[in-house]
Amino acid sequence: MRMLTIAAFALALTGCATAVYDSLERRGVDAKMILVERTGDFRSDALAARSAIEKTDAALAAIDGLDGAALARRIDGARADGASAALAAQDYRLSADSMMAASARYFSAREEELALMKTSEESLRAAQADLDASKAAYRALLSAHDASILRLSAALSLFDAEVAALRRSPTSGAGASARISERDAARASAKEASIGLAATIAAADAYVGALN
Repeated sequence: MRMLTIAAFALALTGCATAVYDSLERRGVDAKMILVERTGDFRSDALAARSAIEKTDAALAAIDGLDGAALARRIDGARADGASAALAAQDYRLSADSMMAASARYFSAREEELALMKTSEESLRAAQADLDASKAAYRALLSAHDASILRLSAALSLFDAEVAALRRSPTSGAGASARISERDAARASAKEASIGLAATIAAADAYVGALN
């Protein structure tokens, strides 16, 4: 009787462990789906930020050679492009926060799942290798994102400073011509920001590839 009780207890423990693992597995699947979705949103916002910062480059280029009312209109247009770029950058930062939070939840769920996984050593090593690859891709994405944020912030600051300077004499073609070197610097910074965002987009694609 005592042996039957022990056997029943052991069976119950096994059942509980299986139930816990199944629950963690489902949670891991849900966390992965959410993470892939958040990373997709992040990628879309990175694309939007890249498009917006490239418009600031074009806006500054369009100022060259203008004078009078045409110059004033172009400066107003550049100011609007700058506002749009700032909003796109804010969305990009917010979606990055969401992607990072989803990544933390996914990796936590996946590690718990692996800890309870009942399988061969070979399968366990393969699963751990997949997780390590995902973590490596995530670290690469974070590095690319951090670099892109620095470049984006610098580009927006230079652009805003140039537009503010131009607005002090919005109809003066001579004044605008005298600031061509400052505009060239702002445009170069915008191009660097675009390159940084392109690298982040590529890293996001690699991250999703590693997750799948």
